[in-house]
Amino acid sequence: MHTTPIEVESPEPAGLSPRRAEAVGMWLFLAALTMLFLAAMLGYLLVRGRLAAKTALKLEVPWSLWLSTGILLAASGAIEVARRLVRREKQRSFRLWMMASLVLSFLFVIVQVPSLILLLDTHATMKARGVGLYGLTFALILLHAAHVLSGLIPLSITVRRAFRGAYDHENYSPVSRLVMYWHFLDAVWVMMFGVFVFLR
Repeated sequence: MHTTPIEVESPEPAGLSPRRAEAVGMWLFLAALTMLFLAAMLGYLLVRGRLAAKTALKLEVPWSLWLSTGILLAASGAIEVARRLVRREKQRSFRLWMMASLVLSFLFVIVQVPSLILLLDTHATMKARGVGLYGLTFALILLHAAHVLSGLIPLSITVRRAFRGAYDHENYSPVSRLVMYWHFLDAVWVMMFGVFVFLR
């Protein structure tokens, strides 16, 4: 009796799934950004410490930075709500909260423009006295704002796809990655703003 041997396919080597690989890549990206912002803040603290030893000058924080802080926290909260809604297949509410996050994020940048202009003008005045604190503060805020602006591109794309029905309770990883990024920007901004306010 002739029998045909059954070929058993060997299992594929274990590795990261695409979603898992994307999550790991996102964590590595955020880790790199964390090092960047920590180094920038360390430089700020060193300059601030040296300045404090020479003069009693205090940093005047523009009032609009308080407003922009609330707006950024609201934008991050909105996209977190959107993520929870898409997991529950509440598509209409999900899209509205995604749009709210996009609008608030744009508003954050717009509200920060007057603060940046004011800081730059003050820096021009204080530079003659050998004080570069306002210029350094301007640079740090601009660095953070640049990362918000860069995040607006994938956020806009994700919102557009959301309105086209691209996401559901099984497929929403792009939304989750944006949530991670926006929460990271929140944490960085709160840390920076806290330093500006309490180490005046």
